[in-house]
Amino acid sequence: MALQLKRMDNMDILTNDVPRLVDFYHGTLGLPFFLPYEASDLPEEQWAGIDFGNVVLYIFHTTAAGSVFRRSSVNLEDPVGLDSFAFEVADLDEAIAALDGKVDWVHDDVTPWHHPSGVWYRYRPFYDPDGNMIYVTEPHTAQALRDA
Repeated sequence: MALQLKRMDNMDILTNDVPRLVDFYHGTLGLPFFLPYEASDLPEEQWAGIDFGNVVLYIFHTTAAGSVFRRSSVNLEDPVGLDSFAFEVADLDEAIAALDGKVDWVHDDVTPWHHPSGVWYRYRPFYDPDGNMIYVTEPHTAQALRDA
């Protein structure tokens, strides 16, 4: 019997400050709740589900000390592990303008990337308040895939 994975359902971020991350993902980025955040004095009940469109991000409280390793967006230099996640946008320049002053950009430049197939992207990374790296990306795939 073969394993039949259907789609990614959810992913989790652990944080020492659930309200801060909820405010960032729901307030700053404007993402809707999948399961609403309800403030609680009990650490094990501090969590929220944020709707990422095709996957749910669960934000859970942890009491463990430490911080996230802030990645550089240079894959060859960063350590092994989960690197980032990305949101597709229709217009990268508009997304950057909407986020400017609200996020901590990883670097000042937009990065273009081209594949020999004709698929290409423009993207720019930023950090959430805990230091997790997120991209806004403008993919250009339709014509290249039609021509293949």
